[in-house]
Amino acid sequence: MMAIMTLAITTSCSKDEDEIDSTYHSLFVTCDYFIDMLDTVYKRYDAFGSKAKDTSDGKFTVTPIGRLIIVKKKTYASSITYSSIESALKSHYSGNRKVNNVFHNSGGTITIDCRN
Repeated sequence: MMAIMTLAITTSCSKDEDEIDSTYHSLFVTCDYFIDMLDTVYKRYDAFGSKAKDTSDGKFTVTPIGRLIIVKKKTYASSITYSSIESALKSHYSGNRKVNNVFHNSGGTITIDCRN
């Protein structure tokens, strides 16, 4: 009986994580790209956001500025909240040595702080 309950709990946790991963997969890929480029190709990005990129699913725009990565959702991704984006990114980057913090800006975007 205990094994069945453990299996059920493990399975339900995996489904939630899979849903998060599928919802934010293209966001994670795009943010990972910009973060991985820091200290390997770029010391920092420009101050104008010229390397901004839309995610492959079209739900988000990711803009690197200096050592900050700014995430903005597109208007047609209205079912996604900024607090859920923040939670997903915090979970995704927990333990990543390049990411100091993930937070919701008062301006309505999410910032990934990669400053030294």
